Amino acid sequence: MESFNLIQFYQKLGTEEQCQDFLFKSRWAHGVTCPKCGEIDVKTYKLASGRIKCASCRNTFTVRTRSVFEDSPVPLQKWLLAIYLCGSYKKGISSIQLGKFIDVTQKTAWFMLQRIRYVYENDSFELLDGEVEMDEAYIGGKDSNKHHSKRLKTLTGKGAQGYGSENIKTPVVGMVERGGNLRAITTKDTGSNTLMTLACKHININATIYTDEHMPYRTLPKLGFKHESVNHGVKEFVNGTASTNTAESFWSHLKRGINGIYHHVSAKHLQLYCDEYSYRWNTRAMTDGERFESWFSHVNGKRLTYNSLIRK
Repeated sequence: MESFNLIQFYQKLGTEEQCQDFLFKSRWAHGVTCPKCGEIDVKTYKLASGRIKCASCRNTFTVRTRSVFEDSPVPLQKWLLAIYLCGSYKKGISSIQLGKFIDVTQKTAWFMLQRIRYVYENDSFELLDGEVEMDEAYIGGKDSNKHHSKRLKTLTGKGAQGYGSENIKTPVVGMVERGGNLRAITTKDTGSNTLMTLACKHININATIYTDEHMPYRTLPKLGFKHESVNHGVKEFVNGTASTNTAESFWSHLKRGINGIYHHVSAKHLQLYCDEYSYRWNTRAMTDGERFESWFSHVNGKRLTYNSLIRK
């Protein structure tokens, strides 16, 4: 789909029927896969009620079945506009603002955004290759801004921050292929075992990994990776081809977006926000229309209920 603005969006997707037709073609461009029996390219019938009937298992379904739209009372036109806005706003859009735009409550808008982010989840099995930067960031509020009863105290009476802080800042490990894609994964710690597990899972063994001086990264050569580093502690930010500047630019974008748009993100839901920002980063060469259309290629089988979202 070519790039388009909001006026053109309403011209293309101005009615519920147009939105249903668009979703049908986006989900099943190469033939309908029955959500009930799983048969591919199955013959279907459209009933007077608007539901679709599978010729194989005789069960009925809709374009919403087995997707984040299932059981949602919100019209598809509002859903599609929310998806378009979430992908178009570089730093994201708050649930309060989205609720005003599409005339739903803040709670409904928040749940819609969480389901949209759930589809953003990176399910690619393609390993990062070539020159890969690996770095960690800590997302969360300052201890001094917390209620006194919730602050962590060190032996000196000062609030803990950074590496030594528990329940204050959530570690996020970023791996970005220069000129390519990025993965941002929330973790419980940034110890050697955690970082090495992520490197083996997401990075090709033939890649060269660039990091800062964080001690656990010294284990990378033992696993077979080529490794070069810079020492930020002595203000060294480039050492030949070694740097983490690409990763740092993403952290800057993520933190400014969270601070400026969302203000606070809980550790429980942080991964969904990382997936949102990673998706926009990985599709930065696309137009807004292309990014909007690309979202629907990942929607099949993705369903997120409210109970599972808020469950502790």
